[in-house]
Amino acid sequence: MTELEHRRNFIKGVMLGSAALGAAAAGMFSDTDATSPKLGVRPAGAADRKKMAFIQWQPHTVPAAWSKGIEEVLKTQQTIDYELLDGQNKVEVQVSLMEALINQGASVIFLQPIDSVALAPSIAKAKRADIPVITLNIDATEAHAAHVEMNHYYGAMDIAKALGDRMGGKGEVAILNAPPGIVIRDQRTNGFVDGLKQHHPDIKVVSDQVADWDRKKAQDVLNTILVANPNLGGVYGVNDSMALGAVDVAKEKGLIGKMVIFGNDGEKDALESIEKGELTGTQYTDVYQQGRFAAAAATVLATGAVPASAFGEQGRLLMPYLIATKETVGEIQPAQRW
Repeated sequence: MTELEHRRNFIKGVMLGSAALGAAAAGMFSDTDATSPKLGVRPAGAADRKKMAFIQWQPHTVPAAWSKGIEEVLKTQQTIDYELLDGQNKVEVQVSLMEALINQGASVIFLQPIDSVALAPSIAKAKRADIPVITLNIDATEAHAAHVEMNHYYGAMDIAKALGDRMGGKGEVAILNAPPGIVIRDQRTNGFVDGLKQHHPDIKVVSDQVADWDRKKAQDVLNTILVANPNLGGVYGVNDSMALGAVDVAKEKGLIGKMVIFGNDGEKDALESIEKGELTGTQYTDVYQQGRFAAAAATVLATGAVPASAFGEQGRLLMPYLIATKETVGEIQPAQRW
């Protein structure tokens, strides 16, 4: 069975039940210290309500899908209160929200850190308070209970191969990138660049510009890039919003079908654009499922009374992915689109 077939089978069977998720989450935490005297010090009772919250970067389709997946699992529990909090794309807001949740004695904190370094002290403070932190997609420099993410580096390598194949193995490409200071920026950029070196060494990256994850900003940035690079044959948007901004520019300039454009994430608008023959492709991961896995892990931690100090190592889960193109996008079912 080929790698693509393995991924297709995953997509088809990705809707797992909460029991299976709980088992998978338990496996993630095999590095917990079962001999720790702190295990079990917070026994769960029927009247013992537990608070969990997800601090998102800012409102966007990706964290919204994570939150929905988290809620689907947590709502089956009778003693867990869940809240989605808006980080407003400001480090200081996320730090303040972390402080509030620590003071409130949250059982588990889900976090999508805006800055992998700047949120590290807040994560360390939560650990000292024995509050496990689970990060989603963007890791932090401070080790914590668990991290659940898309396979950024290898997914970007596969994007580079697919993009280069469609460019005939030669030409010029541009990267529409995220701001510095975020781990996945480096993973997605390095994976793409390394993928080109490995599979298509005759393709040259002529521009790598920050477009702030934003569709409108990506339009402005790409228009500027095209002035200096009129022969540009490909664009890699480090997320789908920026890739769709590139699609907007290509449509305006009559370049659809001439310019190869790939995104990353697999949001519903990107999949629909692929089906229309506009966006060339993207890396798709079931983000609902990503949230479900994180919530199942959190439930294991909270109901088992596992404190942050019980972890010997940070748990890590890389979600399977599919490079969605016109040929493969049909494998992603409506219920799996976010």
